[in-house]
Amino acid sequence: MRAASRSTIVGIDTLAAALFLLTAAIFRIGGFVFEIAGTRVSLRSEHRSLLALVMVVVVRLLIAPRAGPFGLLSRPWQRLLDTMQREPLVAPTTPGRWRRVAAAALGIGVALAVLMHDQLAHLDEVADLGDPLFSIWRVSWVLHQLAADPWHLFDANIFYPEHLTLTLSDPVILPALTIAPLLALGIQPLISYNLLLLSAFWMSGVATYVLAERLTGSARAAFVAGLVYACYSYRFEHYSHLELQMTQWMPLALLALHLFLSTRRWPYAMGLAAAGLAQLYSAMYYAVFLLIYAASIAMGLVMVHKIELRRLVRPLAVAALLAAVIAWPLVRAFIAAEPMKGARSSAEVNFYSAFPSDYLRANTNSALWSQRLGAPAPERSLFPGVAPLALAALSFAPPLGTTRLVYAAALLVSVDGTFGLHGALYPLYYQLFAPVRGLRSPARFAALVGLALAILAAFGARRLLQRPQSRTHQRAIFAALIAFVLLDAWPSLPLVAVWKSPPPIYEFVRTVPNPVLVEIPLPDTEIGNIPYMYFSTWHWIPMVNGYSGFIPDSYAVFEKAMRHFPDPTSIEALRRRDVTHVAVNCGFGYAACDELKDALHHTSTLRLIVDTTWIDHPVQLYEVLPR
Repeated sequence: MRAASRSTIVGIDTLAAALFLLTAAIFRIGGFVFEIAGTRVSLRSEHRSLLALVMVVVVRLLIAPRAGPFGLLSRPWQRLLDTMQREPLVAPTTPGRWRRVAAAALGIGVALAVLMHDQLAHLDEVADLGDPLFSIWRVSWVLHQLAADPWHLFDANIFYPEHLTLTLSDPVILPALTIAPLLALGIQPLISYNLLLLSAFWMSGVATYVLAERLTGSARAAFVAGLVYACYSYRFEHYSHLELQMTQWMPLALLALHLFLSTRRWPYAMGLAAAGLAQLYSAMYYAVFLLIYAASIAMGLVMVHKIELRRLVRPLAVAALLAAVIAWPLVRAFIAAEPMKGARSSAEVNFYSAFPSDYLRANTNSALWSQRLGAPAPERSLFPGVAPLALAALSFAPPLGTTRLVYAAALLVSVDGTFGLHGALYPLYYQLFAPVRGLRSPARFAALVGLALAILAAFGARRLLQRPQSRTHQRAIFAALIAFVLLDAWPSLPLVAVWKSPPPIYEFVRTVPNPVLVEIPLPDTEIGNIPYMYFSTWHWIPMVNGYSGFIPDSYAVFEKAMRHFPDPTSIEALRRRDVTHVAVNCGFGYAACDELKDALHHTSTLRLIVDTTWIDHPVQLYEVLPR
């Protein structure tokens, strides 16, 4: 080794060592603040110093990959590199592949049925009376409006008279379409919703199996990976959120990416675009995150396999153009709604940005870990479970492999993504990538942390299953791995019953021409409007009440005006919004219901037209009289 070359290597390695010590020190004591020549220097982010360390290491490996640390121990270092396996982009296919996929799908379904037997036994119950009912409203609205007036799909019946109100949250268009056959067969919306929810667990596991088998060449290892992702702890943290279970398209997108890079064939480029579109129309959060995640994997695979970029550009460009055309109706609606929504505040995004300590918080539904780890935090209970971590760690035992290194890098990218504005790269996404600025919770990047761990777990499981041993021992290890994953993920799901029918007042108001409804009492928080939205699936009358990921400013103004209903200020607020009817529901434990009914009895601006009961509580419908 020449002196100049050695001095360069020593300098870079010294810088890397200094950055490592700086990162450790910042993590330990919280950082440093000091002044140099009157300039204030702040070193408080271990994520940025870690990113700098990674960049220095990458440069070091590019300019002198076979030289040992500080130019020393080069021969042992070379021997270590020589043991690295150059893993194929995809493993060769073998006969009987589709039979194995069918068997894996059946096995994952049986395992999930055992894991989630409580939900299967109570398909008419949900985790809570908030987001599940909200999702039932969303999928029901999509199907109703596609049949009645598809050109106004995004003008949902909430927050009247605002338009494009379906864009205030994820519209879950593709999940709604998949539930349509169940509803057409007469299955109740509540049961159809639960079947859709459970199917997302199952399909995510099967899709991961298909990807992992093509990466590892081992059906059993792929089955373990599929099971890891199907019951990953993040899913139970978000058990109430339908769209956050819709992860099945991401493994298929990665499979299409691997196949395209391996063959350069156009159909796989189109498959990648199709999977991305399916993810966009199923869960917009993940579509945005998938772009970042897949790009990091693609760059890693291109580098380690030395793929010529020129042959990739044209198929990818055409596929991206077609995807943009198909995505445009959704994108256009969201762009048009931006003046109503505004941008997410940095304080809100910061609150839902994780910290490293959040990976020691177990979700509240974990039977094994919820009482043994840190207290849960909203959206930030990110403990993956022991099984995914142990199997992923096992995949890094020598000899190392190129695919595993690429997915290890993707794991780092996704973990940093969960840190959001506390991380190294997410602030750049936030500044440069407009869709990221509309996302409230960077911690949801954890869905891709789970996918990376599941893929690495497949390699770890393969290592255990490939050791020289009898078939009996292999089967015992396989069974033990399945039990390990299931027991580690075992959930304790609290389920509650849902009202089977709405209050009877809606039968009358449906006969009124052009009605506009307000439901009273207005809840203390907007999420309390969800039962009213759920009841609206029986009538679809435009209503001023609503709940969503964004709350329009106009509703906050209306809510303030209604605080002393039925005073003149509130009546004027009703008339400004062209409200024709007011429903008063005392069935939600409203303490001041008797006082409200007495006040309404003495007002001359409202007329009682229906007086009935629902779940043994009074429910009344009033008409707003003209001036």
